[in-house]
Amino acid sequence: MTSLPDAVEAFLRGREVAGVTQATLRIYVFTLNRFSHGSGTQVLSEVTSRIIEQHLGDLRAHMKPISVHQSFRVLRTFCKWCVRTGRLSADPMDGMMMRIPKTLPRVPKDEDVQRLLEACPNTFEGRRNRALIALAADSGLRREELRRLRVGDLDLSGRIVHVREGKGQKDGVTFFGDATASIFRTWLAAHPALHSASPVFCRRNGASLGRYGIRRILYRLSKRAGLDRKIGPHALRHYAATALLRRTGDLDLVRRVLRHESLTMALRYVALAQADVAAKYQHASPLDHLRRQNAATVDPSMRRGAGAVGHLLVGRHVATTPGAGAR
Repeated sequence: MTSLPDAVEAFLRGREVAGVTQATLRIYVFTLNRFSHGSGTQVLSEVTSRIIEQHLGDLRAHMKPISVHQSFRVLRTFCKWCVRTGRLSADPMDGMMMRIPKTLPRVPKDEDVQRLLEACPNTFEGRRNRALIALAADSGLRREELRRLRVGDLDLSGRIVHVREGKGQKDGVTFFGDATASIFRTWLAAHPALHSASPVFCRRNGASLGRYGIRRILYRLSKRAGLDRKIGPHALRHYAATALLRRTGDLDLVRRVLRHESLTMALRYVALAQADVAAKYQHASPLDHLRRQNAATVDPSMRRGAGAVGHLLVGRHVATTPGAGAR
């Protein structure tokens, strides 16, 4: 009879051997240990659909839907592994479904990012933090990618960042602009250990920032800048994506810069750029275009007396709306 804690330990060991990232492994550890302690049983074969549903229901009472869905995904992966390795004869989550919450992240405004940059004084830490904000907002690098970035990964002349072992242990490239390159030159001139293998963002002694160091820096600067809401590293990634989409309308460019495997993940940024889409639509409305086109062919005398509603032009005919000057 396999105990639940033993199965969890074996699963985690297998995930580590499979090469999942440390961030993913921490999520597995936390989620499965929480389930193991709160499931009410220590025997794997006694884990039923009802127990899992009760656990997820308890989480929903005090957690965001997206966090509950993450727990659902981890438990589903664990149960499938238990069946595959013969520890369970049937999957207790077979047929169990949970919708992915369609929530949209909050995206900093241009002025928020500008105020963050201005909150960095002209000191060692200030130059480092300004370069950190600029690169995160320009390239959309993730927190761990920023923390593990090495000097040799930067190509200032080509405006390219080489990402080593990013999410999913995948290498890739992303880009930045002239403004960020200029900020970086100022920072690298003050860097205490400018070698190829040195961390780009470091302490005064050249050591890497801690796991949560970047988040703490950004939260502290958000407060100093007087922002209504704290801005973290992932918020700057969202900013990079939406800013690119607003300026180019090129969803595939957003996908490539953020290094998503498909357009599905990048598509959510379309909703975040709705204000810009609405503004562009006002210039491209099919019926507005038709009205302007027809207005050029209509005798000006026919438009006299058009009130607030005006004329609705269809084809080459003029239909005067009620109250629009018809007598």
